[in-house]
Amino acid sequence: MATLADETTQPSKEQPRAPKRPRDRRRSTLLGFDARVAVVVGLCLAVVAALVLALALASVQAEAPPATGAASLVPSDALLYLHISTDRRRPAVRRAQALLRRLPAFSAFAASLGARFVAPLQQRGATGASWPSQIKPWLGTEAAFAVLNTPGSSAGTLVVIGVRNRARAQEFLRARGAKPDGSYDGIGLLRQAPGTDLAFVRHYLAFGQPASVRASIDAATGRTLSLKQSPAFQEAAAGEPPDRFLDAYVPATGASRLLIPRGGILGALGTMLDRPALMGATVSWSPARGGLRVHVHSALDPSLAGRSGPRPTSFGPTLADTMPSGSTMLLDVKGLERAAPRILDVAAAAGVAGQIGPILRGLGAGLASQGVNVSQVASIFSGETAVALAPAGPGRGAALVIVTRTNHEAATRTLLAQLELPLGQLFPPPSSGPGAVPEFADISVAGVTAHKLALAPGLELDYAVSHGLVVVSTSLRALAGVIMHARSLADESAYRAALANGPSQVTSLLFLDFSQLLSLGEQTGLMHGPQIAALRPDLEKIRAIGLDSTSGESDTTSELFIDIP
Repeated sequence: MATLADETTQPSKEQPRAPKRPRDRRRSTLLGFDARVAVVVGLCLAVVAALVLALALASVQAEAPPATGAASLVPSDALLYLHISTDRRRPAVRRAQALLRRLPAFSAFAASLGARFVAPLQQRGATGASWPSQIKPWLGTEAAFAVLNTPGSSAGTLVVIGVRNRARAQEFLRARGAKPDGSYDGIGLLRQAPGTDLAFVRHYLAFGQPASVRASIDAATGRTLSLKQSPAFQEAAAGEPPDRFLDAYVPATGASRLLIPRGGILGALGTMLDRPALMGATVSWSPARGGLRVHVHSALDPSLAGRSGPRPTSFGPTLADTMPSGSTMLLDVKGLERAAPRILDVAAAAGVAGQIGPILRGLGAGLASQGVNVSQVASIFSGETAVALAPAGPGRGAALVIVTRTNHEAATRTLLAQLELPLGQLFPPPSSGPGAVPEFADISVAGVTAHKLALAPGLELDYAVSHGLVVVSTSLRALAGVIMHARSLADESAYRAALANGPSQVTSLLFLDFSQLLSLGEQTGLMHGPQIAALRPDLEKIRAIGLDSTSGESDTTSELFIDIP
């Protein structure tokens, strides 16, 4: 038996109102017409002032988008396009630089990546440490890197850099041994090193393999279609935030051929984007108050959208209010049975929980072999459903919790009760060595009957149906936390900061208490290695991560916020 007292709050007392001051009719009469004119003039001035203030605020908030002309030098079938704003006059660029200064490990990584892009411009044997200062005198307002769709096993690459002072750029290249090397379509070519060509095209410098530079000139002169003219690129780039400082474009072929095979974070991104109807997707990074905002927009072919299954259903998320304070993760979706396979595929591609999918499929097959209607059981979670990591008690870390709503409590209890015996038979005691026969027990938690299934040493499954909720957990303590918590996850400042200003209707919602997950991952050995160690000072500054997704008939949009107080 468990008994917990409900907390009560004291109602706030209403403050007494001040008595109304009697109107001085004599004073109003004495002022007469002049008073009325003064009032009218005052109101007009107030309206004008309000309009001026509104226009001023609008001009501050409507930040100019970055220059995007580099895309006109990239072939339309590029597999990947990465674009960065280098316009130091833009507030977004200055805010991004300030954010990177707070994250030295990520800043060093970005500098290293940039040095690799411009490595062909360096003198032989020189390091890339000083490349920003070398290029800064002639650098324009944008730079881009593209992986081209070239035949063969290795894809061609292309770098496009905006040039604001061609004379200084030419001087820079001559000092590094660049020599004239003929022309192509009337545009002079330079040879910097074996296998690297360069060309000034309009106010840009393009360089890469000889075939890549020629393909760039073809796109810039209209001989072939450029990325900027591509309908897929235009659809994917529609609605990109104007305050972005970095953005990437990935077409369907790039997601399947370039990202997914790489695994890790890039593989997870490719798996998340890849679907039969995908035309292309953009990922944009914008500095925001208190952190970093990432905008992901996928353009879908309406004629093919049905091939990837039914469109995700929008809903108003409510289950964060049912989770106890201290929960480190929350995934809220509608129709868990439809969303789970894709979620598990993305997690497996990222190298996280790769065995969960096969285990669940094996469990489903085992239950079906015993006559369980698995589809009927899965239908319990067809409405809004939350999967979370909730506190399992002092010193016990976190436990898995699944919460959904039901309008038919009695029928749901009966359906779950019918699973107990088949589940027990799937976990028989070992023929030799330590083990135990699966045990079933009913335990009262705050007046609610919870059912505990001890399936094996260290493995239990608990569930309860009450107050319109179905709660399933791997810990009775975590289940009890959902039933009788005094403070919910939605009340926490980290949750509110990570998901502030989100849409009222979403197709999915994700919250990560990153600071706690980082510690948990290190304790369990899930997050280790030299790369994690190098990034740890920066990772420790991230408090929380929030993501919400929405879906239309021909597109999907996700907004991710990384909370860095």
